[in-house]
Formats: sequence, structure tokens, C-alpha cells
Amino acid sequence: MIDCRLSKGKWQVMPRSPKLRSSKFRRVPPGENATAPGTTKTKTSGNEARVKALLAADAAWLKAYQSRDAAAAAAFYAKNGAMLVPNRPLLTGARALEKFIAQSFQLEDYDIVWHAKQARVARSGELGYTSGSYEMRFRPARGKLFFDKGKYLMVWERQADDTWKVLLDMSNSDMPSEACRI
Repeated sequence: MIDCRLSKGKWQVMPRSPKLRSSKFRRVPPGENATAPGTTKTKTSGNEARVKALLAADAAWLKAYQSRDAAAAAAFYAKNGAMLVPNRPLLTGARALEKFIAQSFQLEDYDIVWHAKQARVARSGELGYTSGSYEMRFRPARGKLFFDKGKYLMVWERQADDTWKVLLDMSNSDMPSEACRI
């Protein structure tokens, strides 16, 4: 992980070496942070292979969603995985998750895409996260086309077989509620 601090209105990255942990910070150029916007390249402190595996799992999960395979999409959740859907109760458990995903796939004109902009893995290698932006559209039965875009955060857990499964799936719209309808 990278340590960042806000100092005098500017983000600065703290050096990781204990010898350098003083009041000296490396200045981060304007428009740049620990992960440059629009990229998935991250500073990972030795976890590069795990971050790549995490991003590969994220991409495979998106393919399962885009193929509209509810069982395959739900299989990416950990046994205790949960989806935090806006304006709905917490969804937990394989059956509830697969049922919700299958219902989404039945909507007319359903389409979703997401792009990871950050991916990190804890030093222990047990947990990681991906975050980025998404776009989604669908048409409810006899309704107008619904469009949404926003940001998401997925917390992943590394399994005993070195695969990654989603613990928490949360999204947050950037759109005003009424503006989503076209």
C-alpha cells in the first residue's frame, strides 16, 4: 500500500523506507495520485502478481455479466459475499445474488460495463479491492430506457486455491435520480 497525506492542499506520497520517514515527502504532480486516473497500473509493494490476478478476475467477472450468465456471474462471489445495491436491502448468499443477477439479465436492453481504475492488494495478500467507473442501461417492463453511470468498489478475498472472490460489491450513481431516465 502507498501512504498518502494531504498537506497544504496537495497530495504527497510518504516514502516507505523507515530511514526516510521524516517530514520529507515526495511531491505528487498535479493531476496524479497513487494511481494515475484512467489506468489500472498501481504501486503494490511486491504484490504485482496478485494485483494482476485480481484484475484478471475482475475482467473475467465482467465477461460473465456481459454474457448474461447469472450462475457464472454469481459464482464470482465468496460464500459470505454480499451486494450493496442502492435503494434495496443487503443481498447475501448465493441464491439471493444469483436471483437478483438473473432478474437484471431479464430486463430489456440490459447492458453493463465497468472499468477498474485502481486495484490494490493488502500486504498479507488475503484481501484486495478494485474500484473504478461503471455504465449501465436497461428498460423496465413497459418503461423508458434507464441509463446510469457512477463509481464502484469491490472488496475481494483471495481463496485457498489463489483465486479471487468478491466479498462486497457496492456501487454509487453519479446521476441525479430523475436524470437517469431517457
